[in-house]
Amino acid sequence: MPMNQGDSIRCAHYVSKYLTLTQNWIYRTIINHDRVVPTILSRKKDNLNLFPVKNLYSLQDLSTLRQYAEIAFFRMAGYFYFFDQTCKRNSIQILHIHFGYQGVKSVGLKKKLKVPMVCSFYGDDAFAYRFENTYTELFNHADKILVLGKYMKARLVTLGCPEHKLQIHHLGIDIEKLRFVNRRVTKNSPIRFLIASSFLPKKGIELAIKALATFAREYDFTLDIIGDGPLKNDILREIEQGGLKERVTLHGYKPYDYFINLAYECQVFIQASRTTENNDKEGTPMAIVDTMATGMTVVSTYHSDIPEIVIDGETGYLARENDLDSLTACMRKVFEHPEKIEAFSAAGRRWIEQEFDAKKQTLRLEGYYAELLKRDVL
Repeated sequence: MPMNQGDSIRCAHYVSKYLTLTQNWIYRTIINHDRVVPTILSRKKDNLNLFPVKNLYSLQDLSTLRQYAEIAFFRMAGYFYFFDQTCKRNSIQILHIHFGYQGVKSVGLKKKLKVPMVCSFYGDDAFAYRFENTYTELFNHADKILVLGKYMKARLVTLGCPEHKLQIHHLGIDIEKLRFVNRRVTKNSPIRFLIASSFLPKKGIELAIKALATFAREYDFTLDIIGDGPLKNDILREIEQGGLKERVTLHGYKPYDYFINLAYECQVFIQASRTTENNDKEGTPMAIVDTMATGMTVVSTYHSDIPEIVIDGETGYLARENDLDSLTACMRKVFEHPEKIEAFSAAGRRWIEQEFDAKKQTLRLEGYYAELLKRDVL
């Protein structure tokens, strides 16, 4: 049962821009709060029709003159006066900052309010080289740092975060809104593959297409691709050279519901993630979580914290990252042993229900808040 507001924890979530389409996991956290009254702080706001919330306070709502004054104050004092006053009016007891690079900018507000601060890391903010040697003050002053898995945890320890402050915390999806359809594929039936991501180097889409092209003369299959981006010409070229033009459907960018509905028509999801030259990496791609919840088998890579989601040989197959031969070998297992797809389908759904349910994960998050507040009182 929800707590009375008088008994609830009052938490301010800071998101620099509330809310981009690709950050919908933050919204799931906010709307699933049970023991917490959330206040949202942001510099800018967008997509409020898709992510409606109460208690949103944005610098964008201030006059232009006031916004300039706030920026000048921040440069001088290290925090926004507007956020300080908003938190005090709302009796904020704890800060939750989303993304490490925003955590650095929020240390001043934490010091001013004298409340515990949680900071969540999600991927690029942990791995990109440009953030090395920038988190010392954040690690000193944050009370808890949330990471997506063991790999990210090890990375932040390397960057100087005290291990006792780190907590692995998986992101959540609205599992109840995704029906489960157990996929069944027979030896001779066609397999429909799906890729859904921006066309970026770390996504490995060209590599996935190249691996699939290996089987063009052996097996019956098609590939649907949702997404777009700077590597589109490279991807089109790979489709053409691989002789897959008649097998591939490019959908472009599509809304979440379109992606989920298409997922129900496919059997195998491909996410060939890899590390780029500038050390750009994934966190835990939520498209994998969504498709596994619907019952899809996943072929992915031992990259970042993807093994937190996909268990090799139990819910799908994992290849060595950026390794065409390894990825091709995983694809071959799908084609040669289609009977395993049904078992992977059910096992994947169970794993997502256990570790990536937004309601369960938000309750766990609220437990971290309560622990910090109890420690703060003591």
